[in-house]
Amino acid sequence: MAGALLELDRVTKRFGRVVIADDLSLAVAAGDTVGVVGPNGAGKTSLFGLISGDLAPDAGQVVFDGAPVTRLDAAARCRLGIGRTYQVPRPFGDMTVFENVLVAAQQGGGLRRRASYAAAAWALEATAMTRQANVPAGRLGLLQRKRLEIARAVASHPRLLLLDEVAGGLTDPEVAQLVGIVRAFNAEGMAVVWIEHVVRALTAVVDRLICLAGGVFVGDGDPAAVLADPRVREVFLGNDVTRGLDGSPHPDEAVGSDR
Repeated sequence: MAGALLELDRVTKRFGRVVIADDLSLAVAAGDTVGVVGPNGAGKTSLFGLISGDLAPDAGQVVFDGAPVTRLDAAARCRLGIGRTYQVPRPFGDMTVFENVLVAAQQGGGLRRRASYAAAAWALEATAMTRQANVPAGRLGLLQRKRLEIARAVASHPRLLLLDEVAGGLTDPEVAQLVGIVRAFNAEGMAVVWIEHVVRALTAVVDRLICLAGGVFVGDGDPAAVLADPRVREVFLGNDVTRGLDGSPHPDEAVGSDR
């Protein structure tokens, strides 16, 4: 796809007999907002690993900003502009919030001296974590740990932000706050690809929704259309994942977490 920021070109990945990516092709343009849903064990997090460099594909190619990055590790891809979060935040508990984000700016983004301090300060302000800057990360509550995880991911000012279930376990007001933060990053020009089981959070942000199951994309397009697709409904074993699109209560458990 001409002008795509990220491209997966026929990417395949297997773990023994388990296929988590079966000849997958995907294009994401600069500034896009894309949601990813799928059943437990569908390989959604592994998809992020293939994009970020945590996993190497068995076949196919990963292209970022027009250049192949398939052979580059996660650190190199981060410095090119790919930032990601992880399902379970693992901050350095004995370090302060600011120190955690500073490490991300320096080691992940390759920034030094004033640039790294400025980037860390910006990331904390953007995630509403400035007041916790001097708090040891191990003392944070769930919402603050989620925000810190995002702050670390954006400290290098990535062009592509990969969010892995950052809304899980949060209350409705906390989810609303998180949605506002993600929207703001997209408004800054970051492309966002977001794996999430809290579907109402996705539909509040993304313009495109992808459903991954069995190593293939079984749905890709307008979020409401994808959630209404019979193939997607079948993936979720008959669960009504479209509830919540009209403001009605949403069964978050309809879309499970991934491994």
